[in-house]
Amino acid sequence: MTNLKTLITALLLGTSVLAGAQESDMEDRKIRFGLHASPNFGWMNPNISQFEKSGLQPRLGFGYGLVLDYKFSESSNYLFSTGFNITSNGGGLIEPYDSLVVNEISPNETNEVYYTGKLDRTYRLNYVNVPLLLKMRTNEIGYMTYFAAIGMDLGFRTRAFANDDFDWQDNGSALKPDDRDDENITKQMNFFRTALNISAGGEYNLSGNTNLYFGLGWHNSFMNAFRNKDFNRILAPESNGYPDLNADGKAIPSERKKAFTNYISLDVGIFF
Repeated sequence: MTNLKTLITALLLGTSVLAGAQESDMEDRKIRFGLHASPNFGWMNPNISQFEKSGLQPRLGFGYGLVLDYKFSESSNYLFSTGFNITSNGGGLIEPYDSLVVNEISPNETNEVYYTGKLDRTYRLNYVNVPLLLKMRTNEIGYMTYFAAIGMDLGFRTRAFANDDFDWQDNGSALKPDDRDDENITKQMNFFRTALNISAGGEYNLSGNTNLYFGLGWHNSFMNAFRNKDFNRILAPESNGYPDLNADGKAIPSERKKAFTNYISLDVGIFF
């Protein structure tokens, strides 16, 4: 009988220890760190009518970096989540475009050829991104916890490149400007990017304080991707999308460019 009581006591103690080990990994600490990778699906959302709507071309991007969760109260269900990551995203836009090409005929003679058409540009933008989020987590259910987070992204542009495809109107010239790849457009794009960040997902306890996590994030920018400068003015389009011309046959500048970069991310990582 004594041996049976000892066995039952040992089983109860073992169950209690196991349950305690499976409780939230934030119960007994304030901060945890993690690493993550985030492939994303992004696009440019124009806020002026001069961009062609058919130019809303999606682009695949990628992000990676460090995650930090901070328990700011006694409850481990509410966390402040931040971090540091490198993110690339972008998209495509189509706009009316013109180009003046000066050709040298001889050392003392040149001629000018004026082209009008459409520019189909694919943007590739790189940012250092700092998320600032309120994260709400459930208690552990089996080996799983689930979370939802809301807050904002603070982004700082590091690089910006574009691939340009032209659709020139026929002006009688056989030589037209070629398409371009890897155009450096850093000076045209805004240095800052701020966005609403809403995400949700789950965590799976691998062992101890090590959790595998996954989530889906919505990153909706509310800051213009283009700098508010006169050199960023878009040309006024005709109904066919080509530039509208004045009496001298030249394209007419219109509003300053305005578009927002948005993307959906698939976040996968590990907390230690």
